[in-house]
Amino acid sequence: MTQKSLGIDPAHICIIDDDPDFLRLLGLWLESEGHQVQAFSAPMQAVKALERETPDLVITDLRMPEMDGMEVLEAVQELDPDLPVIILTAHGSIPNAVAAMRAQAFGYLGKPFSSEELESLVAAALRQRQASRETGRLRATLKDLAGQMILHRSPVMAKLVDELTRVAHSQASVFLTGESGSGKERVARAIHAASPRAQGPFIAVNCGAIVADLAESELFGHVKGAFTGASQDHLGLIRAADGGTLFLDEIADLPLNLQVKLLRVLQEGTLRPVGSREEYRVDIRVISATHQDIYALTASGAFREDLYYRLHVIPLRVPSLAERPEDILLLAQHFLDREIARLGRPIQGFSPEALDKLICRPWPGNVRELENVVTLAAALTEKGWVAAEAIPDASRTGGRSAFPPLQDAKAAFERSYLENLLRATDGNISRAARIAGRHRTDLYKLMRKHELTPQEFKSQGDEDDL
Repeated sequence: MTQKSLGIDPAHICIIDDDPDFLRLLGLWLESEGHQVQAFSAPMQAVKALERETPDLVITDLRMPEMDGMEVLEAVQELDPDLPVIILTAHGSIPNAVAAMRAQAFGYLGKPFSSEELESLVAAALRQRQASRETGRLRATLKDLAGQMILHRSPVMAKLVDELTRVAHSQASVFLTGESGSGKERVARAIHAASPRAQGPFIAVNCGAIVADLAESELFGHVKGAFTGASQDHLGLIRAADGGTLFLDEIADLPLNLQVKLLRVLQEGTLRPVGSREEYRVDIRVISATHQDIYALTASGAFREDLYYRLHVIPLRVPSLAERPEDILLLAQHFLDREIARLGRPIQGFSPEALDKLICRPWPGNVRELENVVTLAAALTEKGWVAAEAIPDASRTGGRSAFPPLQDAKAAFERSYLENLLRATDGNISRAARIAGRHRTDLYKLMRKHELTPQEFKSQGDEDDL
């Protein structure tokens, strides 16, 4: 098994050993794996070379006359703290290993060692180097995006950001749809921040979380003595948003009687608090959101059609995290950096195994779930790199990964292709084979592989052309 087969690209490796024969053998083995090797028998010369050009990995002997491996490690850490160092020695002992690991060496091998042991350690070190560079790239991207409310590098989110920037200056109502946890409130805040109302208040209301008996008072306010317990006037959330933006999250959960009152506010620009005879003018822009099928709710009468048309002026859809996999690691690094600052811990970033787990995990809870997972992982990590074990396994009821194994993706596409083809040809194998450019026998083999039969796709009364 080569480093390439382990998912490791050819690397630049510096090796240091005062034994010329061993140095030559080690260099030949690494070059056979496709790596570029710089070999030094004099550690001082190696350190000077490291000052000019930084490799991907340093492998050094421990016992050397002019400068030992621990001193090389110390010099490397001053030049690049993230550069992995593997220490080799013929004088293997537990104290030496403990000292090396305490000094933050990546690994330690006692001579003689097997090629499998070295291969495994080199692969792990290079994966860590790749993860370190990915962390650097992510942090550089986050720095470039500083001040932007919606962190992204995916085309689908870039399209949404462009759309919301263009609609921000309008006074028209915006209706956001998208899965729970996908970031609809973040989008609403971005629209507000880019609008002429940015200096005004942004009031977020979760319509599904308001206690039913108090919902009218919470939204429209009340006057003192309007009901038992109303000991003083209450402004209400709608009036609190005057001059700014009112974000009505989960608008589909708003009771019908309050839908009528909200419609009047949107039509007339006025409202009457509970128990009051006075009407007050309000100047608000409404952004509403739901993860439910608002069309179906309107058709069934559960949501007022006239209110729907008042709210649904500018529709925007917030994509799920599965639709924007390019953003997973960027968001994860953002949440991790935030937790590092909050906890004050020396956490360097995600290990390569943790990065793989993050990118391959399905995220049915979207950005909110990712944030919670990273918060937990940071709490479980005292220092160093966040391990894959700190990332909880996905729920059994979770969705599918955006990046399933290639073989699984091929099989899923093949089955979907066959189903669509057979459905379009009413299960006629000859026609299906001609369209697919395959022999009938090949098509039958693929159907048996995916446990499909022509009869499943035949219209009633059709006969096969066997």
